[in-house]
Amino acid sequence: MAKRCKGLNSKCFLFTYLIIVGFLLVLWMNNLPLIHEDTRVIPNDLQNYISSPPRPIPTFSLDTSSKLALTNSWLEDKWTFITFTYGHCLPHCQSLLTTMKGVKASIASNNIQFLVVGIDSDHESTQQLDDFLVAQKLDATAATGEVTAIETLAHTFIALFLQTDYNDGSYIIEQQYHLFLVDPKGRLYATFKPPYNSGSIKQLFFKLRHFYAKSE
Repeated sequence: MAKRCKGLNSKCFLFTYLIIVGFLLVLWMNNLPLIHEDTRVIPNDLQNYISSPPRPIPTFSLDTSSKLALTNSWLEDKWTFITFTYGHCLPHCQSLLTTMKGVKASIASNNIQFLVVGIDSDHESTQQLDDFLVAQKLDATAATGEVTAIETLAHTFIALFLQTDYNDGSYIIEQQYHLFLVDPKGRLYATFKPPYNSGSIKQLFFKLRHFYAKSE
């Protein structure tokens, strides 16, 4: 049986966090010449959220409860709010789930969709994750996949999580509860970090969408 996450202050999480951040910085510095320069003039109130430049998402294929594969094409021509979590995240993820429900209720549109990527695919099926979202009254697409596929996708988004396994077969998952925004071209466009609420993200989304229309 899964033990509850001990929180972001645990030594194992902080240590691993530093290692991951250091590794990402090394990769970023080594590939700096390959990154396209961002010529956009980003408004001050968006600089803490927007990805500069927008980050391409590598080719992926995830499983859904409908048995249909979810790929990059699903992200195209729509704005997509994405988060990474699992079905035993409560109470730590309550703010994230509440925020996502509020955002969906306040800016419901055929051009906006919501995706929850499961990070516990070794123990949790897509259907179980989907059932969890239904129980939380969150209308979002649930998707899982092979561990390596999830890790690759999480690295692109910089969605940090850590699973610690114990000798008795139990485990805990520690994570950051970030909410990501993917643009209609299927690129990571912005990241929202706690503390947040649906009202603030709604306002930021409208500003981000307006800036996108002007700069793309």
